[in-house]
Amino acid sequence: MTPGFHNGSAPRDTPADDDPRPDFFAGLKLLLRHGQVSRRILALSSLLALGSVLLDLVPYWVAWRLVVALIDGTATAGLFAGQALVALVSVVLSYALMGLAMSLSHVAAFRLIHALRLALARHLARLPMGWFQGRRSGGAKKLIVDEPERLELLVAHGLPEGVSGIAAWLLVTGWLFVIDWRMALASILLTPIAFALMLTALRRSAGLAGRYQVLSERLNGAMVEYLAGMAVVKVFNRTGRSLSETVRAVAAYTAVETEAGRRFILPGAMFYTLVAANICVILPVGMLLMQAGTLDLPTLAFFVIFGAGYSQPLLKLFNLFHNMAHISMASTLIGDVLDTPEQPDTGRDMALPHHGLAFENVRFGYGTHDVLHGVSFTARDGEVTALVGPSGSGKSTLAALVPRLYDPRSGRVTMGGVDLREIGLTRLMDEIAVVFQDTFLFTGTIADNIRFGRETASDAEVRAAAEQARAHGFITALPRGYDTPLGESGAVLSGGERQRLAIARAILKDAPVIVLDEATAFADPDSEAAIQEALSALSRGRTLIVVAHRLHTIMSADRIVVMEDGHVVETGQHQDLLTRNGLYARLWADYTAARAIPLRPRLQEAAQ
Repeated sequence: MTPGFHNGSAPRDTPADDDPRPDFFAGLKLLLRHGQVSRRILALSSLLALGSVLLDLVPYWVAWRLVVALIDGTATAGLFAGQALVALVSVVLSYALMGLAMSLSHVAAFRLIHALRLALARHLARLPMGWFQGRRSGGAKKLIVDEPERLELLVAHGLPEGVSGIAAWLLVTGWLFVIDWRMALASILLTPIAFALMLTALRRSAGLAGRYQVLSERLNGAMVEYLAGMAVVKVFNRTGRSLSETVRAVAAYTAVETEAGRRFILPGAMFYTLVAANICVILPVGMLLMQAGTLDLPTLAFFVIFGAGYSQPLLKLFNLFHNMAHISMASTLIGDVLDTPEQPDTGRDMALPHHGLAFENVRFGYGTHDVLHGVSFTARDGEVTALVGPSGSGKSTLAALVPRLYDPRSGRVTMGGVDLREIGLTRLMDEIAVVFQDTFLFTGTIADNIRFGRETASDAEVRAAAEQARAHGFITALPRGYDTPLGESGAVLSGGERQRLAIARAILKDAPVIVLDEATAFADPDSEAAIQEALSALSRGRTLIVVAHRLHTIMSADRIVVMEDGHVVETGQHQDLLTRNGLYARLWADYTAARAIPLRPRLQEAAQ
């Protein structure tokens, strides 16, 4: 899957034109949508954080009281000791309240992230398979793991610190105007300029947020692909060449990060300079007013002391805003996925008169490429219908339409005379078991993977299914038997062993319709005959759709459907099709001839 997770578009390696501005409120919208269980906790957290910020002002007030006492000659050791105690208590209480506020906000953040990940997992399971085309596993990991994690900064820190910071700043601003409106104006004179610079810095760097998101996903995908293909890389000694895509992904990611830094650094540095420089305005204005006799020294001292801490809430606010572009892009991506329409599901639980399948003028394709062109045939109830044909003829695609991994563009597939799209997905999945060509096993024990076919199955039923699939022998030979833990995708097992576990899983499900996508592809010669016997027993009374390349496995099929270039070109039984001398006969001749060709010609033949 070479296209990236960004809908198949090739990412730009160099930062050129800006992307559309991110929605800075996307994170808050997502919180309102999925954070119902955390709203009260966040409100309490914000109140506690506000109390902490207000208590932070107490030491400044204490310092001002002591300076005034020194000015008017009323300072005493007792006054200093008492005020020091007040300051100490306020600091301790401030840290305690902020610690409690942060604890609550993190609880709320983790609840939200948990809810989002569950919502994403459930929603992804309901999306049509076409949505996953061209998307890398690294991008999927980033969507479910990394992107929700970004919201932790917004919820756990941004909301309590941001709300309390703004509230404290507004309260202090009002207090300053109550004391002296002229000095208050001097104190806040640089604030709008600093905010303008902050917004400028954010706007300049936010234009790259979309490209940063795309390149970050590309980097994740490239790294996952490189590591997953390490065995192939080593065997073919292509370490340098295989790294080229990863190197390009790193270079592109570095370029957009560097460009974002260049755009941010000048206005950002000026913001940090001006937001803490209000004392440079307070002192000259205060001195002029004192010379004019309209300001006393204690009031000037008040503004000098409080002016030093006036901008601290703004710095916390800016640190939040600085990350809002990336948080917003992550929130937008999550929101877009959650807004993607699910696969249509009627939810109807209907009784079917029979389990025969009919393909009626079915057309389907991937993207703009059509794969099936008006396919029509019937798989009768209780019979084995085999799909054969050259590679790329559409056999596996046809099989994938049965469990509705995809839906036809036109035409329909019916079961028991009912369009599959009219049957509720839950009901449909109960009617169908699938053994895929590429077997997927979950991390867990062997018994867990077999029991995936039917969660309520007993140990005896699991063992019986394994015996029918001829898997019991190799399972019991393992040190821990059915309790043997499997690594990623069953990496501790051979291909044939994984396939037999998948067959056991399908047997345990006991569904009336079974789709076998080259189920014996990885079976060794010793076990292939046994698996065929198990599948023959399994097929009794059930409708089987079998995709086969090894033609000897479907010689006894009730009906063979021969595909070529997305069309049905022949149907019939094995002997009938051979006598017609058509495509099936040629496939059979090629197949039998290929099985007779030795891997290494005899020496005398080579000498000739």
